[in-house]
Parts: sequence; C-alpha cells; structure tokens
Amino acid sequence: MIKNRSGLTILESLAVMAVCVVLLWIVIPVGMIRLGWKEAGVMVVTEGDKAPEYKGAPIDPKLLKPRVDEIQKPRVLRDSQFLPKAPTTPPKKSPFE
Repeated sequence: MIKNRSGLTILESLAVMAVCVVLLWIVIPVGMIRLGWKEAGVMVVTEGDKAPEYKGAPIDPKLLKPRVDEIQKPRVLRDSQFLPKAPTTPPKKSPFE
C-alpha cells in the first residue's frame, strides 16, 4: 500500500474519515438529546412533515410593521448665490530641490 505524509494508507485514511462523519452527524446529536439537551432536537421535523409547535412568547405585532410610512424626497432648489473660485495654490516644489 502507498503511504501518505501522516503515515496512514489511503484505506486507513478513508476509515478515519468515515468514523469522524459518524461521530459528528449521528453519535453527538443523539448523545446530546439523551443527556438532556432537549433544545438540540426542537427543530427536528416530526412525523407527517409537521414542524413542532412553538410554545414561546408571541412576537409583538408592532415589530413587524415598517418603521417608515413613506419616504419623503428632499426638495432641491437651484442655488442663486455667486460662488467665488477657489484660490489657486502655488505648484508643489520637488522635495529634492
């Protein structure tokens, strides 16, 4: 068998990855629920494809309303004032001179 840099063969590497996937996706969530972490399974879809009933406090309806009824466009007027030109600045001198 060909060995990679960490010293495992390709077959051993695949076996290690399979064990990791099983641990992450099956054993850990089931263990959390069994140990009393009931919140870990709250959003799991139950029989008949129905989501579990939400038993928390209802959302205040004021939060769902838009905060701004209508956006008022600003009124733009033409400026009739005379604006003087900006003063001219002398050309920059080279720092090497």
